[in-house]
Amino acid sequence: MLIATLAGVLVQRADAVTIAEKRAEAARVSARLAELDVEMQAVNAQHEEATYKLNQAEAAANAARALLEQTKADLAKRQSEVRDYAVRAYVDGGSTSDTDALLSDSAEDRTLTRTYLQTLSGDREDLVDSLNAARVRVQEDEKRLAAVEAEAQAAKDQIAVALDAAKAKRNEQAALKAKVDGELAQLIREEEARRRAEAEAARRAAASRYSGAINVNAPAANGTVSNTAIRAGFTKVGSPYVWAAAGPSAFDCSGFTQWAYGQAGVRLPHFSGAQYAMTARISRSQLQAGDLVFWGGGGSAHVAIYIGGNQLLHAFGSGGVDVTALDGWWMPPSGYGRLVL
Repeated sequence: MLIATLAGVLVQRADAVTIAEKRAEAARVSARLAELDVEMQAVNAQHEEATYKLNQAEAAANAARALLEQTKADLAKRQSEVRDYAVRAYVDGGSTSDTDALLSDSAEDRTLTRTYLQTLSGDREDLVDSLNAARVRVQEDEKRLAAVEAEAQAAKDQIAVALDAAKAKRNEQAALKAKVDGELAQLIREEEARRRAEAEAARRAAASRYSGAINVNAPAANGTVSNTAIRAGFTKVGSPYVWAAAGPSAFDCSGFTQWAYGQAGVRLPHFSGAQYAMTARISRSQLQAGDLVFWGGGGSAHVAIYIGGNQLLHAFGSGGVDVTALDGWWMPPSGYGRLVL
């Protein structure tokens, strides 16, 4: 019995030393995880921007294709008119050798001598001018379409680079998480329990302020629309942060604001930089519940919903959808915006 007791004491002491060492290691791992969270947010912002530009380029390409098809149809019509004229000229006894040259696409055959032009009737000369103008428009449209398609391809290449970088960061984070899960399983469970308790406390505190009707010191921007978006957002507190996700069970930062305001009937693009561009600039002192807070150049790094009381509702890193203070959770914001509805 005494030996067993002493053995237990020794085991407890060994465990205590091991736990202390593991806690120090866990702190280092947590710091690295926080760094990766920030890097992943930057990569996600790059991906959203590239996708946004690609969509714009593809829309321009579609418009150019439609214009090209119209121009080609016009060219075909002009060619038909010239052929009809050639038939009439032949029936009437006119020469067809010069008319045949009009129907050729070679530059040499299309060259009209001054003598020949002088013999053309007014109607026939109009047809020739229309045909040549249509050919020029086709060439211009084909060049324009090639340029638009090249821009779209460049955007696709940019997306590929961003995706490769994101996969590399995600794999690094997954490997680091696997190491922490294996070596610090108990500490991770304790930390997650602590975070869940804090998130639940924050959610309950925020929900109590917004139960029934929005009740903050400052009025809500855009009234009912903002209140509806905020209430919808609170129903997702605790949902995980997933890169490029836009709900309903997982979100990234702009995907969350897009989803929340979507419940109020407001359509936002899935890119924080585009959301920044479509909002009116306001100062921090003008912030009201429902305004958007941005980070990074042009709002491209992160976006959150301001809910009053110097608090934010947003999706971020390992925190998922949560309520945080406006200050201290990351670097200072780069700008503030209000939706103009």
